[in-house]
Amino acid sequence: MYDQLSKDPSLPVSKPTQSYWQVPVNKRLQGIQSPVLPSQRDIIIIGSGITACSVSRELLASGFSGSVSVLEAREVCSGATGRNGGRINCVAVLDFDKYTRIFGVEAAKKIVRFELAHFDEMLHAAEGLGHALFATSEVRRVDTVAAVFDDEKLEQLKVMLANFEAALPDLAGQWSIIGDDVRQVPKYGLENAKGALIGRAGAAWPYRLITSLFEQLIDQYQQQFSIEANTPALSITRDQRNEFPYTIETPRGNIRAKHVVHCTEGHTSHLVPQLRGILVPRRGQMSVQNPGSAFPKGGQQSWSFYFKDGFDYLIQNQHTGEIFIGGGELGGFDAALDIHGISSDAEENLAAKSHLAGILPVVFGQEGWGKEQPGKPLMKASWVGIMCSSLDHVPMVGMLPQEALGARVVGDVQMGAEWISAGYGGYGMVNAWLCGKAVAQQLMGSGVPDWLPKEYQVTQERLTRLRLHLDKIAGTGKHLRALL
Repeated sequence: MYDQLSKDPSLPVSKPTQSYWQVPVNKRLQGIQSPVLPSQRDIIIIGSGITACSVSRELLASGFSGSVSVLEAREVCSGATGRNGGRINCVAVLDFDKYTRIFGVEAAKKIVRFELAHFDEMLHAAEGLGHALFATSEVRRVDTVAAVFDDEKLEQLKVMLANFEAALPDLAGQWSIIGDDVRQVPKYGLENAKGALIGRAGAAWPYRLITSLFEQLIDQYQQQFSIEANTPALSITRDQRNEFPYTIETPRGNIRAKHVVHCTEGHTSHLVPQLRGILVPRRGQMSVQNPGSAFPKGGQQSWSFYFKDGFDYLIQNQHTGEIFIGGGELGGFDAALDIHGISSDAEENLAAKSHLAGILPVVFGQEGWGKEQPGKPLMKASWVGIMCSSLDHVPMVGMLPQEALGARVVGDVQMGAEWISAGYGGYGMVNAWLCGKAVAQQLMGSGVPDWLPKEYQVTQERLTRLRLHLDKIAGTGKHLRALL
């Protein structure tokens, strides 16, 4: 267990499972590279998903006059952003309960407001793409349905909602609970549910959204901005005597940089080894399935199914009716060990895939689901993606302190530094965009924005506390349980 949860996550594998989101590939960005690798840049961003896009966009749109390059080990947006569930989904009532238990009421309120802000932020960015690209990005509001399947969980939901509305009265009425009669609501169709929490959320085609935003940045800032696909960062060294202190080694040559921003989620600790065991990769299973003949095809609902030892999550495509469903992480502690510490997205989780292949007709019932459509098999495609869990359940955002850097000397805003935004725990769509924006603002010298939860900030004190905690629990079941 110690080896699995604390090992080097390595670079992304060269031959991952094929994500349906990434078909067809963005041809303009496929294999994109500068004719000659730049020898020097003001800022190097490692990774090319939603976080890297947000950091790049905020820097350039805010008037940063320096040069920025994105380094991607594989193709652009080939990692977690191009493999996730497609939901901009903050189940605020449940998240408020979770973070209240961990950090207290005031912190929980700020974290929930932070998560809820993501849909409007991403919608605004998508609208700036123009009508055609906005349409293909499929950013839209949806109803969210958090379904439970036993009476005890339904009663817990009722208590959570009451506590949520008491603490956040301005959000009262935005969420509601439907009991047994949820089975009678055609658009929800949950024949076997005991009840559900109903609210509002968002959805998107993440790969199309982020690759379109990257294209826009290339067009607008071509003299300042570049993307280097298939250019993994192999190592980082720092020379205090140089104005551009960082040397990033790649197979195409070395680049000197003033700042380095780590946006690689589950692979972060490959280049920041002091974070191994604190930031732990986690493999998640996804699939796209054809709906049964009786299932509505409106695409305006997002579902979560909460079971005793896990949950599934799904969204329906508004045009095709196809259902994107992920999860299948059932079985408690033993099953959790099968997915935590796994950084390869080349192999599927067969147990999770089998669960996902059979759950929809069961949950929605034969009458609500119908029969398999002729010529359309239930499971159309399946793949996996790599998420990242942090030991204290919230992302790490900001300038890396000495505790995280080992032999590399800590920097500062003026002399150059290393930065991070990672550890979203599977909820990157309601964390990554604004976390990336916060890093960019700090890097430009604006300080920590007041809207960023202080629990997210990566400080020397936080990392020291986490390192001491890890030293006590590493190699035991408590390490895994701390990540759940």
